[in-house]
Amino acid sequence: MKRIKLLLGVLVACAALQSCLDESGPYYDPAAQLAIDIDTIDNYVATNNLTVQVHSESEIRYIIHEEGNGKTVELGDTVYVNYELTLLNGTFIDTNVEQIAKDNGIYNANRTYERFGFITGKGMVIIGFDASTQLLTEGGSGTFLIPSIYAYRNIPTDRIPANSNLKFKIELLEVKK
Repeated sequence: MKRIKLLLGVLVACAALQSCLDESGPYYDPAAQLAIDIDTIDNYVATNNLTVQVHSESEIRYIIHEEGNGKTVELGDTVYVNYELTLLNGTFIDTNVEQIAKDNGIYNANRTYERFGFITGKGMVIIGFDASTQLLTEGGSGTFLIPSIYAYRNIPTDRIPANSNLKFKIELLEVKK
């Protein structure tokens, strides 16, 4: 009888703990995290004296370097891009361009470096990358400051700490309807 009570007690404790967890670990409040992310990004913008636009739906801050003159991106389009990914502290994380990888000390001889393609709106990339690409037109390029809630949230990856805001440089090479 004592074992049953102990087991029931453990199960109740586990259930209570589980109710405080979501699929990504301890309780995560995206609205509160977005406020933290925006504050961090806005401080980065001010410190670096940047002039940015703000995407009203996602609050992604961005700078268009070159206006494209090709097709606009719609959900379901296949897009091909070149990209560079860094953290706001300047740590270089990834690129699909071989020479840029070499220049930044992350070249991997076992990787294929070629233009990167995906279908927009299908969850093939992080939300912020997908949304940022849709702000460009074919032939255009820009820098996008993405809040962590539209990236890897509170889940760390190999080189990206939990709740990291990301900086992507994206060049939209081609849009296939």
